[in-house]
Amino acid sequence: MKRKYAAFAVALSVFAVMLTGCASIISGTTQTITIDSNPPGAHVKVGYQTATTPATLSVQKGKSYPVEVAYGPDKRILPLARNVDPMTLLNIIPPLWPGFIVDAVTGALTKYEPEVISVDFTEVRVTRFGY
Repeated sequence: MKRKYAAFAVALSVFAVMLTGCASIISGTTQTITIDSNPPGAHVKVGYQTATTPATLSVQKGKSYPVEVAYGPDKRILPLARNVDPMTLLNIIPPLWPGFIVDAVTGALTKYEPEVISVDFTEVRVTRFGY
């Protein structure tokens, strides 16, 4: 009877490992990004979160967020680029193949780059109209 429970426990453990994604476990489903500005004190909006620079925000992986940074009337909208998280490649190991699906669903398949975003409002921006 004990062998039956031991075999069931081992089978359940193997099944549980197969249903986990490497990036979900190692890197997680959220990521911290830092936004800085020159001069400091700019208003930042990432998704539903707002802050004042310098700011460190935790964002959900797998979603597309524009980073809006405004200092007075000057406003910059920057894309938050996503790249493949290297931890996802551990799912290549044969019993972990279903982990690709888990990482894709949880958003852990990707990570944001760069993790530190700097915006300089002191530089002169030239805008040409009509050309």
